[in-house]
Amino acid sequence: MTKNLKVSFAAVIAFLFMSVSVLSQSSKIDSLKGIIETGAKDTVMVSNLMALSQELLGYGLLSESLVYSKKANDIATELGYQKGQALALKYMGIAQFQLGNFTEVFENLTESLEHFEAIQDSTGISSILNNLGTTYYTQGSNSRAIDYYLRSLRIAEKIDNPLRIATALVNIAGVYADNMQDYDKTMSYYDQAMPYLKILNNTGISKSVLLGTGQQYFKKGEYQKALDKFEEALPVTENSFYYVENLTLIGQTLLELDQIDKALEYLNKAHDFAIENKQQMEIVKVLIEKGDIYRKLDTEKAIDFYEEAEAIAMELNLNYELADIYHGISEAYVNRGDFKNGYQYQTKFLSQKDSLFNLETDDKIRGLQFDFELLKKEDEIGLLEKESEIQELTKKRQKNVIWVTGIFLFLVALLALSLFRRYKFTKETNAIIEKEKDRSENLLLNILPEETAQELKEFGKVQAKRFDSVTVLFTDFVGFTSYAKNLEPEELVSSVDYYFSKFDEIVDKYGVEKIKTIGDAYMCASGLPEAQGYDVFRAVQAAFEILSFMEESKKTHADHMAHFDIRIGINTGPIVAGVVGTKKFAYDIWGDSVNVASRMESTSDAGKINVSESTYELIKDVYHCEYRGEINVKNKGMMKMYFVNRIKDHGFVRQLEMDIKGQVET
Repeated sequence: MTKNLKVSFAAVIAFLFMSVSVLSQSSKIDSLKGIIETGAKDTVMVSNLMALSQELLGYGLLSESLVYSKKANDIATELGYQKGQALALKYMGIAQFQLGNFTEVFENLTESLEHFEAIQDSTGISSILNNLGTTYYTQGSNSRAIDYYLRSLRIAEKIDNPLRIATALVNIAGVYADNMQDYDKTMSYYDQAMPYLKILNNTGISKSVLLGTGQQYFKKGEYQKALDKFEEALPVTENSFYYVENLTLIGQTLLELDQIDKALEYLNKAHDFAIENKQQMEIVKVLIEKGDIYRKLDTEKAIDFYEEAEAIAMELNLNYELADIYHGISEAYVNRGDFKNGYQYQTKFLSQKDSLFNLETDDKIRGLQFDFELLKKEDEIGLLEKESEIQELTKKRQKNVIWVTGIFLFLVALLALSLFRRYKFTKETNAIIEKEKDRSENLLLNILPEETAQELKEFGKVQAKRFDSVTVLFTDFVGFTSYAKNLEPEELVSSVDYYFSKFDEIVDKYGVEKIKTIGDAYMCASGLPEAQGYDVFRAVQAAFEILSFMEESKKTHADHMAHFDIRIGINTGPIVAGVVGTKKFAYDIWGDSVNVASRMESTSDAGKINVSESTYELIKDVYHCEYRGEINVKNKGMMKMYFVNRIKDHGFVRQLEMDIKGQVET
């Protein structure tokens, strides 16, 4: 019997937002309320209000916690105490999160982030980015969750904050484990978090890393390794909220190792602890496991366990557990030869599965609605900020005009005759210098990205940089060599220049950085020299537009232009970028991700966009993709590939196009 384990990432989320264990008691609440009633409106009062709000969160008194965090924010605003505002808004967001008001969560956390940024509190910024990532994760927006977690991680690493680093690493691993099913990436992030366990001695993080790693081994069928990790976690989870989960996982693993008696010993221990601490959901899970074991040993006893679990699951509305229960009861009756009851519970099981499908569909719709609402909010905020900037610039411009006019008139009246010739000469000289400077600037920016060019001007050299996630795109003309033999050199060069000039225009429109051309191959990358958001989708949309242009060019330039079919390949992954040489500077990128992108192009078909598995996982919810199977790739072996055929989520793509248009106009 092999259980399909799922990483307990919900527990990680609970750790992020809660600071008080549900198994502990606290006497702080009454004393804090007493202090608040007699205190003055100062920064100490703000701190006490936030401490009370945090304590109430730990007991699940969400509405009351929200009242005190709002009061803290009001007083902090009145005092101009920005750190107090930032923290109060954070706790307001936490309470709203647990109340399920996700639009308010986004508003509170975003405003909190603005205050932390204003006071340059890097620890606070990293914490809020992490919580925003969790908000997006719970709403099914995995790519945006990963983006926020990575931003949090980068800041935490810069300030060397072990807690924030470990939290971000665990959360990224959890997203990959829960939804993306990427074993290698999941294990990579858990491995990175492992050294921080002893440094932090934090129950939540240690539990998440050890149990998460063990569950990955379990999924791969490496049961002894899984057992080692689960047993390593026992001293960490003992007498905590996570203890029952830990014991249950050990029981499941021992069962896979055919150690039934020992498995029952751990499950009974988990059952007793869960009952003692009133952990109803965990009781249900343990009862299901015990039922699964006794289904082959003592069907009567198995049914008793299942029915006990059913009563609690129905009371708590645990839909996934109910499906497991009905399936287990059905199997137990069938084992007894009672096919009538077996069929009855099999029908219940199938009905419950249909309900789960509907719930999951509702969750996806809710996630899309949430993304839509947030994008609207972001647009509104952006418009307000732009209006404020315009007003401020107008005021400054008016003041500058008055000052410049006054100074100019004064100088004209005083120095007009004596300095006229010198003024004219200087003006002409400066114009020539400025023109040459602009020409040099434009030439440099045509060769290098703006950020890289600036670094080169300041320091005389450019440091190579590593980027964790860049989408690399290659194009190549099909049958170019045979065409070249039959075309005049001028016509060939003119044709290639025509196509590549249009490619330049398209990739520039989508914010994709052109890297270079090699013969008839065109190479560009999205997500550098800095990420712009939705970088992988920018690259895919650019690829679609390039294909469309190539087809259209066959109709509009039939007489004087060589016609080519084109292959496109795309891959997403880490790369290194920098400038090569000291003369005729060349900005280039390197890494295995670049080689894979090239292989995607060479194994593509004419008129097709061929993407790697890593890119497919990021875009599959937005585009209809056709799985091509595993194809042998030179120097890489067998690789999964996909054709991107058409858009699936038109709403998302329309919003992306609007965002890109807005950036270009700005």
